Amino acid sequence: MSDMIGRQIISMSEGKSEVHFTIGEQFLNLQDILHGGAYATMLDTACGVAIRGALDMDKYLGHVTLELKTCYLQAGYVGHYKAFGSVLRLGKSVAFVEAILHNNQDELVATASATFKLRARK
Repeated sequence: MSDMIGRQIISMSEGKSEVHFTIGEQFLNLQDILHGGAYATMLDTACGVAIRGALDMDKYLGHVTLELKTCYLQAGYVGHYKAFGSVLRLGKSVAFVEAILHNNQDELVATASATFKLRARK
């Protein structure tokens, strides 16, 4: 899904991420504004990339989203977006993460907090 919205990972290290996206008209709703699911996908992706940058991949297979709370602050449109993710706490089996999303005018348009299940290698 994240490839469909023009995902470009800019940075991923030590529990932080920066991910850029290019949003086309196919993600607009009937009111010609960005569908909430596109916001959520961008924020979820930034959270997941931040976790990936913090995990020892010799010990973990990956991670899955358990919960994602999204706050929509203003309407979005076709264009470029930047998301920044940050791991708040990384446990043995669960991670707590937050992300923010800016439009191409560098305005904050949405935020998210998320909980992820970490998939350990056996």
